[in-house]
Amino acid sequence: MIKHILILFALIFALYGVANAEFYTWEDENGVVHITDYPPPQTKSAKKTPFRTHGSGNDLQEQSNAPAAQKKPDVIIFTKNECPDCDKARNYLKSKQVQFTEYNMDTDPTAAAKRKEYDDTTDVPFAIINRNHVFGFAESVYERVLKIKP
Repeated sequence: MIKHILILFALIFALYGVANAEFYTWEDENGVVHITDYPPPQTKSAKKTPFRTHGSGNDLQEQSNAPAAQKKPDVIIFTKNECPDCDKARNYLKSKQVQFTEYNMDTDPTAAAKRKEYDDTTDVPFAIINRNHVFGFAESVYERVLKIKP
C-alpha cells in the first residue's frame, strides 16, 4: 500500500512541472501555427536611425464601441525597390490606415544594420507588427497580427 502511495506522489510530482509549463503560440509567414515551450523571437532594443513614417495624417477614427484608450498597432516594415510583395504590404497597410515605419534596404544604408537587429536574413518584405515577426506578405497573416493587442 505504501509503495502505491509513493508511486502516486512521484507521478504527481513529475506531472506538476508539465502542467505548469508555459506554452507559446505564434504564426509564421506561411500561416503555420507554432506551439512551443520556448518564446518566439523577440525584438532587440531599438536604436535611433533615420526612417519614414507612413500614415493618413489623420488619427484612426475610433469606433463607438471601441475603448477610448485603444492603442494603435506598432508596425515596422523592411522593403526593397522593385519588390511586388513589398508594394502589396505597403498598400495593404495604407488601405487599413495603419501608420508604419518603412526602412528601404536599397536606399537607406542603415536599414540593413537595423534589419540585422531583428533577423539575419535579407528577405523582404519583413514586418514587425506588435512585436510579431512577419516574413513575406499574406493579407490573412497581416490581418491576424494586426488584431493582436500591442
